[in-house]
Amino acid sequence: MIAYFLSTGFFAGKSPIAPGTVGTLVGLIPILIYWTKGGQYQLLNQISITVAVFLIGIWASTVVVESYKEKDPDYVVIDEIAGYMVAMIGFTPTWQHLLLAFVVFRFFDIVKPPPVRFFEKLPSGFGVMADDVVAGIYTWIVMFIAVKYFGL
Repeated sequence: MIAYFLSTGFFAGKSPIAPGTVGTLVGLIPILIYWTKGGQYQLLNQISITVAVFLIGIWASTVVVESYKEKDPDYVVIDEIAGYMVAMIGFTPTWQHLLLAFVVFRFFDIVKPPPVRFFEKLPSGFGVMADDVVAGIYTWIVMFIAVKYFGL
């Protein structure tokens, strides 16, 4: 039950409408709470929390995928949470950054440009998590360009 609770993003993934989008919104919670904490270790803090969510996500989604015999069920959204967190590493959680990262991440998560789809094919919970982390990396690159070259 703990794995189900965590993998569904505290049941946000059970939303009847756009569970992935609703699940991504749950990623705002750790970002808003922890992203500006840690002083000189702020970046390390962000990376550590994101890695922890990723590892917990592998475990929780593996338990759910193997228990319910579904490859990547829509209600498992901890992958969206981790991917959104990856997209925000190193960025101040202003409403502009949060919104841009959210929109761009959802785009990459839905469209799954190469090689995102490849990572989705990896086994069990690792495959569930990996494609969203890669989508998060793509989003991070867009965020970097937007902030560095366009002053967002």
